[in-house]
Amino acid sequence: MSELIVVVFDQKLAADHALLDLLGREQSHLADFEDAVVVTKNAQGKIRVKAYHDLLEPVGELSNDLWGGILSAVVFHRSLAIAQEIFNPDFLIQVEEALQPNSSALLVLVHAEAVERVVEELFALSPIVIRTPLPDAKREALKQGH
Repeated sequence: MSELIVVVFDQKLAADHALLDLLGREQSHLADFEDAVVVTKNAQGKIRVKAYHDLLEPVGELSNDLWGGILSAVVFHRSLAIAQEIFNPDFLIQVEEALQPNSSALLVLVHAEAVERVVEELFALSPIVIRTPLPDAKREALKQGH
């Protein structure tokens, strides 16, 4: 089981900096996470997604299909029925309300056993940390698009 953590910042480049900070902590064995993406929202509300992938290992399980499902549900609300089956509606509302124009968010997938340490690190970077469990069955449903 994993947890999806969304960290929202009130500046467009802050999530990029947070990802770099998290990568540095991972290198020092202070944080351990599966994968991450950065989402930015400009003044007109246009959303951009920047994926992070470990280039030493193939994308594998953390495929574009999984992130596509997560982002479609959480950020773009393209499949609201699917989103509400997989995610708590309160989680979706919190993310939507927090991601305002000229802001950014870091979405991080973390193994359950490493969650508390990573959350502690992320709270040090932003006061807006939104969490939700992502069990294996729900991950698979996101990858399959249903």
